[in-house]
Amino acid sequence: MKRFVATFFDHYGAVQFRTWCKQQDLNCVLQPVPRTLSSSCGTCAVYEAADWETGYSTAQVEAIYEKQESVYALLFRNED
Repeated sequence: MKRFVATFFDHYGAVQFRTWCKQQDLNCVLQPVPRTLSSSCGTCAVYEAADWETGYSTAQVEAIYEKQESVYALLFRNED
């Protein structure tokens, strides 16, 4: 399993994502966004999965990063 960080446009999106992950039996924890990443709401979801795409609608997701040692690699950015 890989570790991913999802940022959101608002806190409600982060809470909905955590609920989705729990329904999919994925480990997911909400926490403050790391300082090296920017976020509209300040809350991110750190989750573990085989792939960053969980089947969740990305409309509320601002960006998704993969944590690679001490850096974050951008995998997805919502341009809407």
